[in-house]
Amino acid sequence: MNFFRRLGKVVPFLSILALLSIHMAPLQAAMVDNDQLIEQTQHNITKQEVLSNIDRQDVHDQLVAMGVDVDDAKDRISQMNDQELAQIAQDFDEMPAGSGVLGALLVVFVVLVVTDMLGATDVFGFVHNINH
Repeated sequence: MNFFRRLGKVVPFLSILALLSIHMAPLQAAMVDNDQLIEQTQHNITKQEVLSNIDRQDVHDQLVAMGVDVDDAKDRISQMNDQELAQIAQDFDEMPAGSGVLGALLVVFVVLVVTDMLGATDVFGFVHNINH
């Protein structure tokens, strides 16, 4: 019986400590307008289009032939902003099927070199970071 009395005093104290130790982050709610939703959706669609073009066998083979890891290229594409994605998607759209892959690969290569120079990535060993 003595055990249950002690337990009856300890349990509420532990419950209060547990409740106070919970960290609740403040929530923020805001209105989302249609322009923001359209921009985000367009960004996702463009990214998926470019990634699907990278998955094409001829583009994949060309990337491997140039010494670019396909997974690194996909990671780079997923980190690109809207303008870069639109440019690459436009380049893919303007190229005839099966030809002009070299131009698209050149664009990807240039983007990789520039991000290496800025220090955002380290894909190519021959490119030196300009920030150091």
